[in-house]
Amino acid sequence: MNDLILLGKRVHDLRSAKKWSQEDFAHISGLHRTYIGQIERGEKNISFGNLSKIAGVLGVTLSELLSGLEDGAAVDGEPKHAPESGGTLDPVRQMLEIQKLTKRLRLQREAMDKTIQGLETLAVRAVFERQGSSPGRPASRRHGASRK
Repeated sequence: MNDLILLGKRVHDLRSAKKWSQEDFAHISGLHRTYIGQIERGEKNISFGNLSKIAGVLGVTLSELLSGLEDGAAVDGEPKHAPESGGTLDPVRQMLEIQKLTKRLRLQREAMDKTIQGLETLAVRAVFERQGSSPGRPASRRHGASRK
């Protein structure tokens, strides 16, 4: 098995141990989701900077991330810094969840504001229709008003 495939499997295993989707991992690392997939499949030759970034996000050192890959060793076991299997989220995962919820709330608020604005517009139109005029037409020019 070539080194890129072994590295990709290591990255995949570490990401999976944190219960992150590729999308979550991409968001946290600042890399594109498709790029993460290509790395995990061993399709991309990764730069040192991105390798360092990935190791940091996964909570391992570069040496832990690369350990045994040059020998073609199987990727088994978890790194020293693997997440604990308790019910608490690690700080990075917790921040990601907060960001997701904040974004969802913003979108919901925007939709609610648009709905309220639409309802207010409908209410104003209904009032003017009852009076026989429209919001853009002056009241003195209503139907049948002061014909000479």
